[in-house]
Amino acid sequence: MPLTLLGPVSLSEGSKRLAPETEPIAMRTRKRMKEPSETQHSTTTEDSAQDIDEVEKGTDEVQQRRGEPPIWANTRQQLTDALEWYRSMQGGAAHKEKKCTGFLLDGDNGDRSFMNDEVFITRMGGGCEKDQAGSLHLKMDQSPNGVIITSIMASFQEQKPVGVVIGSNNTLLRIEIPHRYCVMDWFLITDVWMEKMGKYAGYRVRLEKLNLSTKGWWTKQGSDESLPLRHSNQPPPSQKCGQCGKSSVQIYVRPGWTCLEKSCSKFWKFRDTEPKDFEFHPDFLDYRHPRGPDIPNPGPLAKIVDRNTEPLEGIADREEWRGIVCPECRKCIQRVTWDSWDCANDFSRGPRETCCYKVVRKMREIPLESVLDGVKPYTSRQMEGKLEPVVDKDSLKPYEVRTYQLPGVGLITHFVSNASINGRTDGPNDMFGQLQKLDLGLRRYPLGSAQGEHASDKARAEPAKATLAKAKPATPKRVNIKRVRAKLVKAKPAQLRKLNHHHLNANIALVGVPYKYVVSVDSKAFSDAPAEILTALGRLSWATDNAVTRAGDQYQPPNELLALGYFKNMKIGFHDDGESALGPTIATLSLGTRSRMYIRMKGKYYFGVSNSNIPTPGDPVLPRCIKEEQRRSLKKDFEADRITNDVYNKRRKAMLQRSNTKQPPKLLTLELKHGDLVVMHGAELQKYYEHSVEPDKGLRFALTARYIESKNEADLQKGEFKLQDNQIYDGQ
Repeated sequence: MPLTLLGPVSLSEGSKRLAPETEPIAMRTRKRMKEPSETQHSTTTEDSAQDIDEVEKGTDEVQQRRGEPPIWANTRQQLTDALEWYRSMQGGAAHKEKKCTGFLLDGDNGDRSFMNDEVFITRMGGGCEKDQAGSLHLKMDQSPNGVIITSIMASFQEQKPVGVVIGSNNTLLRIEIPHRYCVMDWFLITDVWMEKMGKYAGYRVRLEKLNLSTKGWWTKQGSDESLPLRHSNQPPPSQKCGQCGKSSVQIYVRPGWTCLEKSCSKFWKFRDTEPKDFEFHPDFLDYRHPRGPDIPNPGPLAKIVDRNTEPLEGIADREEWRGIVCPECRKCIQRVTWDSWDCANDFSRGPRETCCYKVVRKMREIPLESVLDGVKPYTSRQMEGKLEPVVDKDSLKPYEVRTYQLPGVGLITHFVSNASINGRTDGPNDMFGQLQKLDLGLRRYPLGSAQGEHASDKARAEPAKATLAKAKPATPKRVNIKRVRAKLVKAKPAQLRKLNHHHLNANIALVGVPYKYVVSVDSKAFSDAPAEILTALGRLSWATDNAVTRAGDQYQPPNELLALGYFKNMKIGFHDDGESALGPTIATLSLGTRSRMYIRMKGKYYFGVSNSNIPTPGDPVLPRCIKEEQRRSLKKDFEADRITNDVYNKRRKAMLQRSNTKQPPKLLTLELKHGDLVVMHGAELQKYYEHSVEPDKGLRFALTARYIESKNEADLQKGEFKLQDNQIYDGQ
């Protein structure tokens, strides 16, 4: 439904309707803006008798603020982990249950944006692309049916307060922003409307501080302690459109009133030519909406308690791995390590940070029965997929072996375990208990740039890690591995880039040759690894050997082991393991709660174009990709020189239009139970496909082994060792 004038109260009823040229203009705060065609940061300000500090884009002078933020964070991951109302790793708005819960005002708020002590005006995200200068511009009209727009409208109509965070890249506030992200306060969405932004129409929103009885910490230091005088009972004027008959509020005193109904032919039409100068109407800035009983009390911005006053023993539940707000310095703390919240354990910790608040948690051992009992079969909808396996119940008894073929790419082999296998000495049942007692060095790492095209999908709750080292090329072919190497993972500062886009919310440890598993980690030697880890390595080597040999290929023993630990509700979003130095085979042992592993084609190969509709270079036209036959025919014409490269790309682009929110369908869903092994084999598998893992409930460990190439002798010499006889798995 088209939107015109929007607000918690009807501003068209009872408001004073004056023609723009006859309106009295009081001495109030105004903002005059130029269109991008003029000097970007050229602005003028008329001093206000109300002493409301107005901030102009491009002003170099920085004022001292009057206070400190109630909550802050160094990274977006910390913010989203600790704040219930801001769970968004991308964009400027967060939503939950179809309602907007918070805004982040950071680097690019768009033209005609505004901030003062109590009112913020900004655009809504979605449907934008960056120009060469890195500025965002609309590439189409924004739809009222988008997720962001509908959630903001729902909160607006229900008068639901939203939290606001300011980022240090924000240029609108003329103050020193003390941290990368600072929580401001609760605000109301008072107005939502559409206007032209260049060629296209987009949504804008006005936010008003909920509590007007106190000044915000971001106001100028030394300003009058008393609240500014406002003519807050004077709503901005509105006017009925002669064309569509709908009323629109007057946003700007210059160039004047215009119809804000997008479907109207008079939408964004002014008397003269397209305006270049914009000045907010003073009543639109100064009016403060009534605070009636219908506005719900949002409560505190965050629950801040000293977790050291709680029991020392924790459980692998959501409450344990979520972030907290430090009761001493008010920083958002991620649960980085398996056993503690530690304010000082922060990859992005600043040089002036001195807080050492820490909460140590001894994790209570989880009985295996608690994560296995009461499991209901998955429905057919939950197990969606198009690949059928070749099932072998005999050759590797007691395992059932299911093999899924990806033509021309590789295969996925699923070794289905059972109670007999799991119950053997040092088998999966024992391993599950042993891993809970070991100090694996499990921790969570921030993601840098990820391998998969949809790296943003990783901005979800994911597990903790650990890794193992590399074997010499002369290692024998069969499972009796003699020499292997290992390492324990640490992210380096250089890998902290793009943290606002990706994060790994999982516990990780690494032993073996250094390997970048979505994040870069250091590894420690196998000689320092617990015997239980080497026992798992023997089992993974057995699975790798059998899967590769059955495919008719040469077995290459793994030389690295990555351990991931999942608390309740953790998951790993779609990604690939396609590091350039990675061998063609990856084996995983699943321990604990049941999970689903999803396999799908990467978007650029399934759709044939990128998110921005750029044709994929060297499109392989894989089986089951969208419009497979048409793409094969077109590619055949190109390869036969019947069409030029330009024509080929133009026809592909016209044929393969793609929404940037559209994702490829799942090709395969595997049900991974306790003790199951999965081997992905094929040099091109990680290039063209990606996978994700979603556990059911409770605690889960995943131990993953692979071969990593390295020319670094220091890496090759990290901790040579010999597997003991009882660590070489016999398949029983």
